[in-house]
Amino acid sequence: MNDFFELYKKEMQSKDTRYFILDTKGMNKEHGDVDFVSYDWSPSKYNRVREGDLFLYRRPTSASEIRGKFYFFGSGKINSIYKIEDDRLRGDISKPVYFMPVLLSDDLKDFKWAFKKRKDTWEHFFNQYGMNEINQEDFRKIVLKGVADKQDISIEEISTEVDMVQQQQRKDYFVDDQLSTQKQRRGQKVFSDQVKKNFGYRCAITGMRSKSFLVGSHIIPWAKRKDIRLDPQNGICLSVFLDKAFDQGYITISEKYKVIVSPQASHDRILYEQLLQYEGKKIIIPRVQPPKISYLKWHNKHIFKG
Repeated sequence: MNDFFELYKKEMQSKDTRYFILDTKGMNKEHGDVDFVSYDWSPSKYNRVREGDLFLYRRPTSASEIRGKFYFFGSGKINSIYKIEDDRLRGDISKPVYFMPVLLSDDLKDFKWAFKKRKDTWEHFFNQYGMNEINQEDFRKIVLKGVADKQDISIEEISTEVDMVQQQQRKDYFVDDQLSTQKQRRGQKVFSDQVKKNFGYRCAITGMRSKSFLVGSHIIPWAKRKDIRLDPQNGICLSVFLDKAFDQGYITISEKYKVIVSPQASHDRILYEQLLQYEGKKIIIPRVQPPKISYLKWHNKHIFKG
């Protein structure tokens, strides 16, 4: 996405623009925030943000799907600000960009911040109120890391990703066959990234953490059910090899979340030896949105070569 900073060109050329990190808990109704739509805060606790300012989205450790880790997942602009209650403001968001994959705290361990010097840990680094003012340099460098895998896609496709993320957050998992190929691809990527995020970017069976070798695998295939295409509970994070074995029915996951290997894998000795080491192993179960038992039953009945 070579024209990415054209999106924020006007704001970044203005000397009046400020830059922030905004912590959000997503769809938690106690806070009212809706990712990429609006952000609420108390002006008595923090009153620096103005209309036209740019920000980075951060999911704090307390709200993260990934145990013990925060992550950055997007950027945007505070388009307008208005009062919703006594001592409560709401900022409407425009120009949203979704980072996919997200930037984990581990990805930033060597990152040199300009707004503040970090010690050996992240403890007390971010403001307890969940709003931190940063420098333009910090904003630019984090965004560049966040969109590093998006150099070949357009602003329109970025917008489609955000639409899919919002749809997923509304628990609307339906994706029709009439959508364009571009939207289907974006939908599959958003699904896959949320599944990998839920599993802490680890293969559920081997524990492998190399992101480039991980797949958010559908339990019930994309083509079979339109109504659950975006449902993260219809997914398991697997290595490329095990994703293929799962997709082809050479392994399945039981109702007790244990690996079962198909006897048909024995037709290829090497394949069988590779898979047999995981027979009976319990998979990693994410603390949020674990695979649905009903979906696993369907895979066992219709895909698994039992």
